[in-house]
Amino acid sequence: MGRTREFDEDAVLEQATRLFWHRGYDAVSIQDLESATGVGRGSLYHAFGDKEGVFLAVLDRYLATQGTPPFDHLDHPDVGEGIRRMFAAITARLRTPGNPRGCLLTNTSLVAVGTSGRIETRIAESMSAMEALLKAAIVRAQRERQIPASVDATALARFYCAVAQSLAVEHRIHGDDARLEDIVATAIQTWPGRRRGRALNRRRSRR
Repeated sequence: MGRTREFDEDAVLEQATRLFWHRGYDAVSIQDLESATGVGRGSLYHAFGDKEGVFLAVLDRYLATQGTPPFDHLDHPDVGEGIRRMFAAITARLRTPGNPRGCLLTNTSLVAVGTSGRIETRIAESMSAMEALLKAAIVRAQRERQIPASVDATALARFYCAVAQSLAVEHRIHGDDARLEDIVATAIQTWPGRRRGRALNRRRSRR
């Protein structure tokens, strides 16, 4: 029979999240985790296995609460509008007062990949899942004739996924809202449905 945990797991993971997000995976020691969470290493090891296990639990919680929700906007009936709202949600999260700069997932991908096979796999799986959500939305837009069927759905999904990650990189380095707005505005202009809409409006204006 497993031992009952003597701490609030969600509160511990919240403290660990801010520590990893602010310092980075490699710079955080088990002593740092003890100090930040107020939980001894024996209890941390029993609950999560090791520092890597703590981080994987942190990453799963971060993705569920902050990383994945912006992609829920892709369910919008107008896929182009859903993508715009997705980017708006991402930039709003980056601007949240009190949060460290950047994104925990992106920050980790820049420095921790290569140091842990499990973390590298989890990051790759997370990014692939985001790309899959984007591709599914783009394919739906094609099926519903919101955009031309000739659009390469895979390439466009990868582009928007890369833009989403680049926003976090820009924010981590510069912390400049104007840069984020410029990137998002340019990305939205690439949506093929916008060109179709402008052409339709021009035809209507001639009537």
